Amino acid sequence: MTQRKRVAIGVGMFLLVLAATFGARMMVMSNRLEAAYKQAGAVDLEQIEDGVYHGSFSDFLVTVELEVTVREGQIEQIEILRQDSGPGYDAAEIPDRILEAQTPRVETVSGATGSSRAIITAVYRALSEAQ
Repeated sequence: MTQRKRVAIGVGMFLLVLAATFGARMMVMSNRLEAAYKQAGAVDLEQIEDGVYHGSFSDFLVTVELEVTVREGQIEQIEILRQDSGPGYDAAEIPDRILEAQTPRVETVSGATGSSRAIITAVYRALSEAQ
């Protein structure tokens, strides 16, 4: 076998291992986000004292930190303090959907499912810790 073929095979093997590692990491990230999202259920807003509560979710490609303001048993405001996601994948409609529904369990934004679920999870975490 020529030196050129050996180098080509080595590079091909390296790229294959790299792709497999990236794919495995993406699967783990997806599973962790899915598990966290499934935990995000209804919260009893009447049991939460007025205040501002911090929530966050972070994993590989999606990170969100936010504050949820609760007043008189209602979600009054959701402020995204930090969000890392791909351009156009910020799911900016989710806080408005949560405010309208008064629950973190809202429909995700098509094409920005990961960011949607991260925001929903962060809001749920903020509210459930406040309960």
